[in-house]
Amino acid sequence: MKKDNRVYVVIPLLIGIAVFGIALIVLQWTFIIAALLALGFYAGLSFLLTPVSRIGGVNIEHIKNSEEIMTLLEEGEKDLSSIKTSMDTLNDPLLKTKARDVYREGGKIIEYIKKNPAKAVMARRFFTYYLDKAGEILKKYHDLTAAGIETDHLRSLKEKTVSALSAILKGMVLQFAKLISSEVIDIEADIKLLENTVKMEDS
Repeated sequence: MKKDNRVYVVIPLLIGIAVFGIALIVLQWTFIIAALLALGFYAGLSFLLTPVSRIGGVNIEHIKNSEEIMTLLEEGEKDLSSIKTSMDTLNDPLLKTKARDVYREGGKIIEYIKKNPAKAVMARRFFTYYLDKAGEILKKYHDLTAAGIETDHLRSLKEKTVSALSAILKGMVLQFAKLISSEVIDIEADIKLLENTVKMEDS
């Protein structure tokens, strides 16, 4: 959703006009000085009042697809919350453990994206499929088993749900590995450079 910045234009403009009027009429400064002062107030207030989109303290205004990034993170937080809600209602230890693993991995990726928002688009599948599907599967399982009635069909469903969560978790781990691959390469390069430098010192 695009921001409506009109209010951040109108307020500085009104204050600028007021400053111009006071400087010109009350203080009886020259027209040019009053106009320059008013323009300075307008520019300064516009800069200070205009909100800046931030994620985890990072300014994303200059990042391509910043609105999509904000949307992905907002939806991701909702899906993660849904997973947590369903997870807390589970009684089966194995299923609860799998759900908790998915929740933790999902939370870890979201926190990483908040610190590195430019990589959010690379994680689109994580947001639009893995998180969404995990929340959907757990909610449906909860709805079907809420009555506490055990049947062969529901026992089979539990096994399939565990298997699905395992697959989602594997997908998340692979997604996270792709996200951090460039940083891993950089660290490995630094380590290699350090080793070579030490060898040169030792020779």
